[in-house]
Amino acid sequence: MTFSLKARMINRYRVIFLSVLIFFIIILFSLGALAQNIGYISLARVNASHPNTEKIKQLELELRTELSTRQAKLNEEGKGLEETELKKLEEKFNTEWDPVKQKILSQMQALQAERNSDILQAIKAMGEKGKYLAIINSEVPVFTGNELNEYPIILFGSENLTQDVIAEIQRITASKK
Repeated sequence: MTFSLKARMINRYRVIFLSVLIFFIIILFSLGALAQNIGYISLARVNASHPNTEKIKQLELELRTELSTRQAKLNEEGKGLEETELKKLEEKFNTEWDPVKQKILSQMQALQAERNSDILQAIKAMGEKGKYLAIINSEVPVFTGNELNEYPIILFGSENLTQDVIAEIQRITASKK
């Protein structure tokens, strides 16, 4: 009787051991499959490649140029004026400047929103096309001293989708024209 009890216990341990082993093997294969289905992109390169980025830069330049032109005009007209007259001139300047500034800023915001939407749409399309579980930014900006450097967060593995996302953005923006 003790022999069969001992044999049963050994069989139970074997079954438990094999079950745990199979469970861990399944988990390891699942993790391996997950690692293969993660993509990464250089978001800075994707942003820079979008057509709206150049338009946004042009608007920023236009905004700075317009402000400096108006500021120079205000300085020229304000020479030799009394403080009250100078305040009136500044109020007039601000009244004229605010609508111009708001117009340029709203154009920039609209272009940025469109760019962000296109980028997210392209990333989503690449994710669905390649059946990726996740697509992450490959770099993180870090301030070091006086500089902003990009440090990689993906050091090994996964698939670089940057060029695929850029191509998808070009397809998306071309279809809008």
